[in-house]
Amino acid sequence: MKLKNRYRIVTFIAASIICLVVIYLHLLSHERTQMIYLEQTEKTIIDLKKVYLKDTVNNIFLEIDNLRDAKYSAYKKNIDARQRRFQEESNLTDEEFIEFFTDRFNDDTYPTMWTAFLWDNRTGEILYNSSEVNLDINVENLKSILFSYAVIDKGSIEGIFGVSKAYIDEIVKEEVGELIRSRRFSNDSYIWVNEIINYEGGKNYAIRRIHPNLEETEGMYLSTDMEDIEGNLPYLEELEGIKKNGELFFTYNFKELNSSRISEKITYAKLYEDYNWVIAMGVHLEEIDAYTEKVIDEIYSLSSDAILKLLGYIFAVLLLGFAILFLLGKKQLLTSTKSLEKEINMDSLTKASSRRSGEISLTSLFKQFKQTGESPAIMMIDIDDYKRVNDKYGHHAGDLILTEIVRKIYRMIRSYDQLIRWGGDEFVGIFPGLREENIPEFGKKLLDRIASSEILAGDESINVTISAGFSYFRDTDNDYRDVLKRADKALYVSKETGKNTFNLLK
Repeated sequence: MKLKNRYRIVTFIAASIICLVVIYLHLLSHERTQMIYLEQTEKTIIDLKKVYLKDTVNNIFLEIDNLRDAKYSAYKKNIDARQRRFQEESNLTDEEFIEFFTDRFNDDTYPTMWTAFLWDNRTGEILYNSSEVNLDINVENLKSILFSYAVIDKGSIEGIFGVSKAYIDEIVKEEVGELIRSRRFSNDSYIWVNEIINYEGGKNYAIRRIHPNLEETEGMYLSTDMEDIEGNLPYLEELEGIKKNGELFFTYNFKELNSSRISEKITYAKLYEDYNWVIAMGVHLEEIDAYTEKVIDEIYSLSSDAILKLLGYIFAVLLLGFAILFLLGKKQLLTSTKSLEKEINMDSLTKASSRRSGEISLTSLFKQFKQTGESPAIMMIDIDDYKRVNDKYGHHAGDLILTEIVRKIYRMIRSYDQLIRWGGDEFVGIFPGLREENIPEFGKKLLDRIASSEILAGDESINVTISAGFSYFRDTDNDYRDVLKRADKALYVSKETGKNTFNLLK
């Protein structure tokens, strides 16, 4: 009996020791697995955030280019119209024409917009000068300061007028500044702009142009010897990266928005060369730390439950616990990754697909076209007079219009069609199986659906229309960008035809 009891005691002690050793080994193994999992999770989050930052800054570049193109087109039309008016008065005497020319610019609603000169080519006498620019009366000299111009040639009277590049660029810079300041992002993110004056660095090498977080510092000079709270030199690092590659990712310590707390920030910066603007956006890394802490809490909770099961079922339950933990960890990582990818692949305002997602889809569809010869219909649309609506009713109304138009389009297209916010008020649609002969019916239905929408801005109801261009892949295309160019050209033809129109360019 004593031997039996002793055997039972030894067996119990041995089983307990085995159980404790197995639990210890499990905990040790689980801790190592946890560290690997957390490192991979953090790396995935940072990589996705980098893509988000880069896409957002590149969208600002696209909006600047689109805005400049729109301004250039508008001012070119003004210059052409004024040139035609001068040509209509070619029968005036020299004195009458000089007076007419002078009055047209002196009485203009926006006199500072124009750069105009008139002179007598026989005597060299300056008959009119609308600006303080002191140049030799030489047409080539004058052309160099103008974005677009028209030449006056009336016998002994010669002249030139137009709009300067500097004037248009200043307007674009002001509007871009308002656009950036009005943008709202989650997690206290924002976009800022520094203008480089001296690429050699040093004191006052740059000016802070736009900073939604610290608007009172706009116009402040920056130096490459400025340090953050940790003694790093972020402006020097940024300048060196811009000079080397034109863009970079870097980290530094900065005050959080609406808080006195300092935290580490990961930033993407890129140079817009025409303006010497460094456009940047960053996110605080504390957001990632908070997420990983949540993951740790969940892992510990699962671990405790697994340990209790191991104590009851020893090795069988221990093995089951390992399997459960592994599957749950894998599922958690997959769910988290999919959630973050969905956030990156969706435009946060309109819920349409993001440009990054659209580029991936177009690349894949172009590859399929090269193999099968089957092309989806590619549509490009934008909103008629969107800037005017924004200016009149405010950016909030503009956002409502974008959201409502996307909602209307989604209600009439198929589940496997795709709508992409390409930039600003410009969208790209992908419609597999939509044939050329069905484009007129589809286009009319789309335009009518949007035109029938009424959007409330305060107490006012806004009616909006869109214009659209369609095209298909060609065998001669090098990549998907070629079909977008044709769709954009078709859209331009629609705009020239009139509002609320569409066009197909094969």
